[in-house]
Amino acid sequence: MLFFKDSFFWRSYPQSNRPQQSLITSFWSDAPASVDAAYESQETDRLYLFKDRQVWAFNAYDLQAGYPKSISSYGLPKTVKKIDAVMYDVDTRKTLLFVGTQYYSYNENTQTMDQGYPKNVDEKFSGLTTKVTAAFQYRGFTYIYSGPYMLEYSLRSGRLFRVLRNNYFLPCTNF
Repeated sequence: MLFFKDSFFWRSYPQSNRPQQSLITSFWSDAPASVDAAYESQETDRLYLFKDRQVWAFNAYDLQAGYPKSISSYGLPKTVKKIDAVMYDVDTRKTLLFVGTQYYSYNENTQTMDQGYPKNVDEKFSGLTTKVTAAFQYRGFTYIYSGPYMLEYSLRSGRLFRVLRNNYFLPCTNF
């Protein structure tokens, strides 16, 4: 698992209880010095890093041709100035882009934004009414970071399962 904050990222390995910390630019030299959001696409096998109004795509260490691109290439309105969080939803095979207390759904197969978005985050994640700062899925659950907490949702029902401190997966730091 990869965790990003400011100009650093942490890589967590199942076989070790000590995550490895690195500078983003020491690993991906063409990346921005800090990122707002990141996710790995299972559709394209690429890592996407978002900073302000741009997105970078990497395959391993290599920046992909045509990147960085504007986030409006995803079909987002020009009023969106940055992405707060992003995650790939394994059930729907869609990429969810969080902006404030709303989210968009992007179809990577057709490379289009789904109709009817943005939606309020509490429409998909019950009880969530604050800004999402990070999101990912792991072992059948969706984890949404907001403020000092991480909310664990059942992937199947979208119901809140439990509330945890935001350093649950990465005990060395607070996000």
